[in-house]
Amino acid sequence: MGPEPEGTDARCATGRRSSFHAVVAGPSSSITIPGLMTAEVVGALGLYARVTKVAVDPSKDYDSGLHLAKSLSSLYHVDEANHSFRNSRLSSQRRVEFRRYFKEPAQLAVALAWPGLDNAWIGEFVEVAHECGARVVVMVVTHPSTNDGAFSVAKEVADADLVLVGDIMDATLLSASMGKTRPVIEVQRALSLTGRSARGARKELSTFLPKDDERGLLSVLTAFDANPSEWIQNYKLRVIMRYTARSIPDHIAASYFADRVELIGEDFSALDMQQLVSNSSTVSIADPAIDSRALATAVETGISTVVLTGGITWDVGRGYVGGFLADINRPTSIYVAQNHALRLSELRFPSPGDWLDLAARLDAVVVDVLDGLNETASL
Repeated sequence: MGPEPEGTDARCATGRRSSFHAVVAGPSSSITIPGLMTAEVVGALGLYARVTKVAVDPSKDYDSGLHLAKSLSSLYHVDEANHSFRNSRLSSQRRVEFRRYFKEPAQLAVALAWPGLDNAWIGEFVEVAHECGARVVVMVVTHPSTNDGAFSVAKEVADADLVLVGDIMDATLLSASMGKTRPVIEVQRALSLTGRSARGARKELSTFLPKDDERGLLSVLTAFDANPSEWIQNYKLRVIMRYTARSIPDHIAASYFADRVELIGEDFSALDMQQLVSNSSTVSIADPAIDSRALATAVETGISTVVLTGGITWDVGRGYVGGFLADINRPTSIYVAQNHALRLSELRFPSPGDWLDLAARLDAVVVDVLDGLNETASL
């Protein structure tokens, strides 16, 4: 942590917008869902503003949401982490640290709260941002693994100008808990990870492979056969692949858990594709093209999705935090990625378009303020 800037004037700066400056703070790790969501906010807001990212190290909560598979969306993240903030237990130290990030004029300050993590830093972030004349937005993620949701961060968000939450229930509970002096509270779809029904013990994996991809099929079957025998009655693998070679069904018949594998060789209509993906716990797609109907359906559905690739990565899945990568030539890689995707199967991930909508809303916060200033100046 660096020294506190000297003097009142050095503590913060205010300025007018040309291409406005925003400070975005949130969980740091690009190998966690919270960290990926912070990165998507930074990337989308970059269309409107110069963004300073403050990556908050959640210390003891570092493993929360941790996945072992490479994230697909992380391939497209530039290193926006201008600053790394190690969360201190002392509020005074947090204030000193945050003031360093507002030396450059900032019109907007944004914090991402993940209920269940340590969000105590947000109160000091909001306070310092207001000292520096910035409008403050706190985004609260709605996810199914916490019982009290946005209510748990009511104290931290109380002084924000705008609070964005993932769903209407969180918005209603938060509003009811804060009384008449609450900030404006709105619902934003990008902040919701809910909406897919829990499937309990049932695990249905759907894997799309290119026509007659014998090598890919063998890798997928080997990965599936690695599941413990004690679990397999709850597992089902669908392989969707057009084929002409007789060896394809023979490989499935020879697999250890052949009775838990279904081979589907016909083409799908759009409706059939939507139904199959919606009824799956997770989807795997080998080397999808930009116009892949299977990948587009998976992203639209919000399902955790594994892209199986042999080393060449196409520009697919940008902005989709529910996508993961596996090496189709390494069954171990497939096994790890698919099992991580299954752990997240009850989440419904936001679409790339949801991030753009969120960024547009954040931009509107600054536009409204500047319009008000212009009207005042003209009087």
